[in-house]
Amino acid sequence: MVRNRTNVVMIAEQDIEQLLTEWNSVPAWVKAHVTAKHPAHRYEGELRLDNENLVFAGWDIKEGKQFDLEIPLDGIKDVHVGFSKSMEATTDPAFGIGGAMPFAVRYQDNGMPQTAYFNTCSDKYLPHRHINNVRWCEELDEIIGRRWTEQ
Repeated sequence: MVRNRTNVVMIAEQDIEQLLTEWNSVPAWVKAHVTAKHPAHRYEGELRLDNENLVFAGWDIKEGKQFDLEIPLDGIKDVHVGFSKSMEATTDPAFGIGGAMPFAVRYQDNGMPQTAYFNTCSDKYLPHRHINNVRWCEELDEIIGRRWTEQ
C-alpha cells in the first residue's frame, strides 16, 4: 500500500562532491552570470513511500537512462532537513545550494553509508517546496522512530 507519493528531484552526496570539484574550476566571471532555477540534482522522478520502502523511480540526467532506488525503511539511519554540516562548510556560496533545503535520507547500502537529498516539486508554487520537504522528513522520522522503538 502506498502511503505517500510526490514528484522529486534527487542528488546523492557523492554527486554533489563531484559537482563541487568541477565547480571550483569554473572562472568567477562565469559563476557571476549563472543562476540556479532548480536545486542541484542528477535525478528527476517520483518518490513513493510504502509500508516497507522509500522508492525513487525516475531518470538519471547525467547518464540518460532509467534510475530506480529502493531504500528499505529499516535501513534508514537518519532523516533531516538540509545538507550535512561538512557539506555546508565546504560549499562555494555561488554554487547555488541556497533556496529550499532538501530533506536528507542517510541509509546503509551493502554496508556502505549513503545520503540522498530530495526536493519535492509537485507544487508549482515554489515557496511550498520547503514545507513539503519538511512534511516528508517528519513523516519518515515518525515511521523510522516507531520502527526503532518496536525493535
